[in-house]
Amino acid sequence: PGLETAEVVRRIRRTAGEQVPLLVLTSCDFEDIAEEASAAGVNAFLPKPFFLSSFQRAVGQIIGDAPAEEPQEEAFSLEGLRVLAAEDNELNAEILMELLDTEGVICEVAPNGQAALERFLHSTPGEFDMIFMDVQMPVMNGYEATAAIRASGHPGADTIPIIAMTANAFAEDEKAALDAGMDAHVAKPLDVELLKRVIRQYTEKERTD
Repeated sequence: PGLETAEVVRRIRRTAGEQVPLLVLTSCDFEDIAEEASAAGVNAFLPKPFFLSSFQRAVGQIIGDAPAEEPQEEAFSLEGLRVLAAEDNELNAEILMELLDTEGVICEVAPNGQAALERFLHSTPGEFDMIFMDVQMPVMNGYEATAAIRASGHPGADTIPIIAMTANAFAEDEKAALDAGMDAHVAKPLDVELLKRVIRQYTEKERTD
């Protein structure tokens, strides 16, 4: 807020010169800002959420250790993923279930944080692969539910990925989610491709742990 990306870049360049690599981290479509920002002196663009692999590729491009073109990613399927979703808004829950159903995800919805907590506590180990947690909910909000799950002693409480879902996409909201014990933060309305990237990060991490 207050200053456009290209102007920030121009001012940095006037102060720091041309030798310092400058990367833009953004949730926007790169094409919206790429031409003006590149002309101002941006070396590379990184998508949000931040992934180390994307950062490594960008740095490799800048220092000449990687090809300019990003390698083609393997097709990634969500087929068979089992998700517990805490969502109090019926319309949002219906939309979420339809989106996930088209990807082959098995989704069970809990109408608030308390219900999600109780459902998880009564689940068998491994019954759910992941939890999607709305933040603003009646009875028990997403932060409280997440903290309660992490402290519950359930066999999967420490390891199950919990993804915050919220209409607020500010840095302080993301920090609050992580502080509560959530693993990642995605903004509403949900972008399926972005959600896939987040899910892939945690499913691949589980395979390597």
